[in-house]
Amino acid sequence: MAKSNKSEIKVSETERRGVDGRQLTDRLGIDGEEINWRKEFTQFTDEDAARLAEMDELFEEIAPELVDEFYDHLQAHNETVAIMDSSSKPIEALKRTQRQYLLELGAGDYDQDYFDGRARIGKLHDMLDLGPKIYLGAYSIYYVGIAEALTADLKSDLDNEASEALDTLVDRMLSVQKLLNLDQQVAMETYLDSYSQDIEKTVERQEELMRQVEDELATPIDELSDAAEDVTESATVVSDSINQQTDQIDQVAGEVATMSATIEEIASTATQVSETSERAEDLAQEGSESARDALGAMEDIEAAVEEVATDVDSLQGRMDQVSEVTTVINEIADQTNMLALNASIEAARAGEAGEGFAVVADEIKSLASETKENAGEIEETVTQVQADTDETVESLAETTEQVAEGMEEVGKTMENLDEILAAVRDATDGIQEVANATDDQAATTEEVASMVDSLVDDLDEMAGEIETIAAANEQQTSQIQEIATTAARLTEDDSQ
Repeated sequence: MAKSNKSEIKVSETERRGVDGRQLTDRLGIDGEEINWRKEFTQFTDEDAARLAEMDELFEEIAPELVDEFYDHLQAHNETVAIMDSSSKPIEALKRTQRQYLLELGAGDYDQDYFDGRARIGKLHDMLDLGPKIYLGAYSIYYVGIAEALTADLKSDLDNEASEALDTLVDRMLSVQKLLNLDQQVAMETYLDSYSQDIEKTVERQEELMRQVEDELATPIDELSDAAEDVTESATVVSDSINQQTDQIDQVAGEVATMSATIEEIASTATQVSETSERAEDLAQEGSESARDALGAMEDIEAAVEEVATDVDSLQGRMDQVSEVTTVINEIADQTNMLALNASIEAARAGEAGEGFAVVADEIKSLASETKENAGEIEETVTQVQADTDETVESLAETTEQVAEGMEEVGKTMENLDEILAAVRDATDGIQEVANATDDQAATTEEVASMVDSLVDDLDEMAGEIETIAAANEQQTSQIQEIATTAARLTEDDSQ
């Protein structure tokens, strides 16, 4: 007997119970029609089934001893011992299964259930790595045992000469059967080798395809990943910029509302501005010809200066308006505070009758204090506006280089323009304010305020969209990395 080295269990009891014979025959296409074709091809007739049924008692009689001989033969070889050791069933349990198998040979009914059972046994053998050479070779034990039992049963009714002839016939048939068994083993292994080679070729093609896919995906995935990261970073920068612009536009909206209230006051300066402008027009006529030569150079400067001038005018307007408002508020606060003090004095003189008036005076005094505090906040706004003016001055410095290119042409006009500049300097602020009619300015200011509000809404919506884009890009980046990881893992799995 070969030595038994208990190896790792390949088929557990749970896995064994999970093998379904009917599912196997369905997958193999072994249905009623296929079974009938196989019986016809092997010439297995109803007479054969009847003869096997008549042998039922014979199978029952020889089963115990024949199964013992079968497993003694298996245990005499190391390769088969290793296979049996990998089964969760002990030898005695395997023997009971084999005895039942022999009894089923004489059942006489070889229908779908019979083939389902045989398919299940075949699957379990495959799970144990019990190949065709062992499966077919071991059945020689059954062939010999059954043949000897049949011979002994028939010889009881024959004389010696006939018995010897029968023995010779059986021996010859068994020799042929054993040779055919060897042939079947080689043929089956050839089939399996062919299938194995086909599978290996298919696996090689799949591995090559996966390597190609990984190579082709690597560069695009890296590029997509980098692009997605760039978009995410840009979206963050744009979002921050939009938030900053929104805050600035909110401040502009407040300034626009304040500016509307001062337009009527600007109208009062129109007459003085008109007189000054007439004198400036005469002087400007003298310098127009010289200025025309400088126009070409100054046009290039105009685009840069125009935006800066707008900023300066806007900021200067803010400072003037806020200064005026601050002065008025401080004066009102001082007067209110003085009135409250006088009221308190009068209330004290009135005695009990003036107590209610004293309460009102205190409230007025408190209101004056709050107004004073608000004036302080406005002064802080003036400081912020002054900071904006400084930034504008810095932007003007950027235009110095462009202005220098036009200085040569402008120099010819400086003598005439000096007098013009002296004449119009006092009117500069007013001219910018009264360039259009006061009514048109009021309408334009209201339109600007509406546009500013709409712009704030658009910026808020844009900020939300950009945040959505950034989130989508982050998700896309994650998915791209997951695709790259999956492709690499598939290639690694195929190479193992």
